[in-house]
Amino acid sequence: DLLNIKKVGQRRNNMQWFKIPSKIYIERNSIEYLHDMREMSKVFIVADQSMVRLGFVTRVTDQLESRSARGRGKVTYELFCDVEPDPSIQTVRKGLTLMQAFEPDTIIAIGGGSVMDAAKGMWLFYEHPEVNFDDLKQKFMDIRKRAFRYPELGKKASLVCIPTTSGTGSEVTPFAVITDKETHVKYPLTDYSLTPTVAIIDPALTMNLPKTVTANTGMDVLTHAVEAYVSVLASDFTDALALKAVQMVFDYLPRAVHNGPNDPEAREKMHNASAIAGMAFANAFLGMNHSMAHKIGAEFGVPHGQANAILLPYTIRYNGTKPEKPGVWPKYNYYRADERYAQLAKALGLPVNSVEEGVELFAHAVWQLGEDCGIPMRFNSIPYLNEEDWMAAAEKLSYLAYEDQCSPANPRVPMVADMQEILRKSWTGEVIEYDHH
Repeated sequence: DLLNIKKVGQRRNNMQWFKIPSKIYIERNSIEYLHDMREMSKVFIVADQSMVRLGFVTRVTDQLESRSARGRGKVTYELFCDVEPDPSIQTVRKGLTLMQAFEPDTIIAIGGGSVMDAAKGMWLFYEHPEVNFDDLKQKFMDIRKRAFRYPELGKKASLVCIPTTSGTGSEVTPFAVITDKETHVKYPLTDYSLTPTVAIIDPALTMNLPKTVTANTGMDVLTHAVEAYVSVLASDFTDALALKAVQMVFDYLPRAVHNGPNDPEAREKMHNASAIAGMAFANAFLGMNHSMAHKIGAEFGVPHGQANAILLPYTIRYNGTKPEKPGVWPKYNYYRADERYAQLAKALGLPVNSVEEGVELFAHAVWQLGEDCGIPMRFNSIPYLNEEDWMAAAEKLSYLAYEDQCSPANPRVPMVADMQEILRKSWTGEVIEYDHH
């Protein structure tokens, strides 16, 4: 028999890239940079009610008001503080109307991920009123070859993001999740033009975060770093950041959760880890863990970080098994997620003797970390969920997760049936206990 062997040329594809905000200010009281920012005379502040109540908005306006004393000229500002959790396109439009009337040259977002996401949406429509929301939410495989091109931002205003939780990393990412309140669908908008101009990583703003918020947002940071590390788009640049962020979360999250304001070092390290993981996933993207967490959040209202935490040991196991159908990407020429999880286990100092053992040890370490931070690592421990609804929704959620923008970068193509299985297992928290012997 003659064999006809075809030679397949290697596909030429776009160059890899690494993009982050042009300026990132770190350390305690870095909010004072607002004193000296150039080209700032009209400022539009985006926040939520809690930011006003906790006095964080005042910290921003104090800095703005002290500018004239420092010879920087007077600043006028307008405040929009009606951002809700999971901001809606309706809220974005409301803020936009005020913004268009005020015509700012600088937008300052202070708050958690929701506030920063809403501000990115307002910034986009402020700069380009002609843009259609429906075009923005189109999916893509390669961000540089998409059907719809986002316009450049920053001609009218710069965007300064000041995070007050150590979680989403939105201050350094090109993503904004906007929800359509009428259909309850979350749309992750993605384009490098949405990367903020300036990020201010001031840990002084996180000192009094409540325990559960610290734990949930901290596990979100871990999930960002782990998914970026095994993504088909991972590069040397994102690996360095993802690896460091994973180590920092394991070292400092339990301290931040249990010691709160009495451990400023742990707070600062977690705030930095959040931005470091943010820079990693801004460029390597995420995976199926986030796809599922997005849909569980939308359907059942489970906090995003908590949903991510509970799912993570299962997706590590799933991605850590050599698949029949690996992820698709020209530079991803062989399956390596299992090796990568084993590398993370080694980096944590776990006794790894084989790749399989490394995957298992790492999955268990993540489970243990969640438990140590007070997150019950199974969905049936959440009082407002019930088994019947959960199992009934599993198939629908899996289909929606398959469609989610985070799924294409996952190292293994996540089949709907496989995700259903993960949702079933994570309900009861089965097979997580790991015996070292």
